[in-house]
Order: sequence, then C-alpha cells, then structure tokens
Amino acid sequence: MKRILFGLLLLGLFGLTLGCTSTFKAVEADPGFTFLRGTLRGVLASAQPKVETATVAAMEELDFVAVDVISDKLKGTVKARMADGTKVSVKLQAEDFESTTVKIKVGTWGDQSISVQILRHIQKKL
Repeated sequence: MKRILFGLLLLGLFGLTLGCTSTFKAVEADPGFTFLRGTLRGVLASAQPKVETATVAAMEELDFVAVDVISDKLKGTVKARMADGTKVSVKLQAEDFESTTVKIKVGTWGDQSISVQILRHIQKKL
C-alpha cells in the first residue's frame, strides 16, 4: 500500500513539473537576443567601453535614477532604478575587441518588454 501511495505521489509531482517547463524556455526578443529566466541576453557588435557609455546614456534618457557603474575594460555592471523603485541591472562582458555580451534584468523576476526597450535605447545610442 505504501508503494502505491509513494508511486502516485511521484507521478503527481512529475505531472506538476511538466506544467512548469514553459517558464524556462527561451523567447526570441530581438534578433540575436533571447529572454531566458528573466534575463535578456545577446551580443552587441561594439567594444565594451562604447556599450557601457551607450548604456549609461540610455538609462539617463529613460530618466532612471541612481545610475551606478562598476566597470573595467573587460567586464562591467550598470545598475539603476526606475521611478517606481524597480531595480535594473545591465551586465557587460567583452567577447573580443569589437563585441560585447549584454545581459539585461529588470526587477526580481525579469520584465521582457522593459528589457527590450532598454536594449533598443542602447542600440540607438551606439
């Protein structure tokens, strides 16, 4: 009897996990960028210092507050807050001299539409 109950419990838990798999699939957000687990990720065809400058300019254009930059020539993070207090983090990592990996996360769980808007403002500044 215990084995049957244990088997049914495992089967039920397996069924519950099947419904959760859709939250971890990558969603195409912009050509070359994917939105996965709350983070918009992709590569921009510019050097890391240029992308950092464009990111700061984009955040100032969007009227984000408390823009904070921690960076060197290879890696960096630009953090800010939206008017409602939501945290925005843009992580930059140089792939080579002319390309930079960008990871944009808005809030705790991520917001795809705002992340894409930030990306488009960064691309416009480049």
